[in-house]
Amino acid sequence: MPRNGTSKLEVTVAMQRRAQIMRAVMACIAEEGLERTTMRNVAERAGVSTGALGYYFKSKMEMVDAALLEASRQYMERFYRQDAERGRWSLDRLVEIFLARENADAGFVLRMIEVGLHDTELRGIHDWMIETGRARIEESLRAGAEQGRFRADVDPKLAAALLHGVLIWWGSELASNATTQDLARQVGKLALGLLENPQQPGSMEDRRRAPMTGSLARATTVATIRELLRSDERLSAKAADALSDAFERLYMAFQVSDGVVNGASGSE
Repeated sequence: MPRNGTSKLEVTVAMQRRAQIMRAVMACIAEEGLERTTMRNVAERAGVSTGALGYYFKSKMEMVDAALLEASRQYMERFYRQDAERGRWSLDRLVEIFLARENADAGFVLRMIEVGLHDTELRGIHDWMIETGRARIEESLRAGAEQGRFRADVDPKLAAALLHGVLIWWGSELASNATTQDLARQVGKLALGLLENPQQPGSMEDRRRAPMTGSLARATTVATIRELLRSDERLSAKAADALSDAFERLYMAFQVSDGVVNGASGSE
């Protein structure tokens, strides 16, 4: 029993409720923006009363500051964690996870970076997020260059700024529904691929030279045609999807008749 008379159970419940509120703050800001986020709608999303929310935070700014710190911690842990392979895992996963439409943490970070451009009170947090993100990417690029995966003839600081800028821009496009997740991820992977050492086995250059076969070739062809149809301004979204589905069915039928899907090509 703690000296102040608070039980361990009460402390655990309080910590869980605070974490629940933090998730609600991040979700509200990611979806509605900072200005439209209020303590009332945060309380509603968290499933607590405004009085209970006031017990933890005395003002909206105090609540936002706490959420920023929590989001930053989660952001770094999820997207920049280094494993045994260090840069190889981290940057690949960064592109894949950050440009996921369902990634609420990334949406929150993007909103706060955007707000920090115009809000002097949040400028420090904005600069810290940018600098920390670039520094983590640079660290992974340097490690990858030492291992031979990434090019050693490119300034890692500038390369990190390039990749970070690609992620922030396309993440913003994705968050505002101005692009598709497929296109955003393709651009992110392209930026990362351009930094690869062309002499490294398995690099983007090797993949570019090698003929695509089996499921990879089918998925790439179908995805490319679907993206082209969806980007055609003359077609409605419904018509583009209908044509895409028709193409996929015809393409798959051709693949089956040619023996590829059933493995006759020997590629699967």
